[in-house]
Amino acid sequence: MRRLPPLRAFQSFEAAANHESFTRAATALCVTHSAISHQIRSLETWLGKDLFVRHNSGVHLTPEGEQLKSACSAAFSRLEDECERIRTPVSDRKLTIACSASFLAHWLLPRIERFSRQLPELVLNFQTGGDVDALLSHKVDALILSGQAPLSAEIEATCLAADTIGPVCAPAWPNPPRLPQDLRELPLFHATSRLAAWNEWAEMVGLAPELRHGQTLDSLSLTIQAARSGLGFAITPELLVRRDLEEGRLIAPLGFIQVERSTFLYLSASRKAQPDIAAFRHWLLAQAESDSPPLA
Repeated sequence: MRRLPPLRAFQSFEAAANHESFTRAATALCVTHSAISHQIRSLETWLGKDLFVRHNSGVHLTPEGEQLKSACSAAFSRLEDECERIRTPVSDRKLTIACSASFLAHWLLPRIERFSRQLPELVLNFQTGGDVDALLSHKVDALILSGQAPLSAEIEATCLAADTIGPVCAPAWPNPPRLPQDLRELPLFHATSRLAAWNEWAEMVGLAPELRHGQTLDSLSLTIQAARSGLGFAITPELLVRRDLEEGRLIAPLGFIQVERSTFLYLSASRKAQPDIAAFRHWLLAQAESDSPPLA
């Protein structure tokens, strides 16, 4: 038999910790204020430590309380997930993946069929966009973003690739540029989601003034398509066009430059071990590794 206080005491504690109020915790659990107070006092007596500092405007956690809150959150999330998994029929298994529309269209969708073959009973849902809050609230199961790794114990961030960017165009483009300054006279496409991308690249290659001329399109995907069609130049992460480069639909006459960010897979730390999430992580890392450019 496990040497633990009653589960009800942990439920009362977690509610009070989340609401920073015994009264609001009582309302959330549909019990009385005295019931919450009794459960928490019993828990503190069992532990031999105060979990809250009481004051007139409410309560706040002691260092020991913060530790227990983190443990309760992880434990209850695991229990909730496992109960839901057991209740859910195998045929209704779902995995929701959130990422940018450009990453979805140019990298993930062309490859995801390989993962589906491994787990044909798993239904894959995709969301364009998504954020850490959606991940922590279980609205999405996996989040893929370009940026800096979050400093949070609740999130596991795995680097898929360091981001490199550069200009691309159709292989039939006459007299491709040899130097960055050649782009000043060429048609450029800007994506509304990355309006600073050309200037970021220009600054890194020492090109001034800024590259503001050209046409703005609604998405990065459209700028890449415009470049494929021979209409001009798109500035894009290498990760998204590597297959186009390998198969000859695009060229990168000036190469790519590494920027100070990377593409990460974010998972909820409390859910990363779930079989379907773990399987997706393993597959995605293998794909990212095999897709990496060879070392010079």
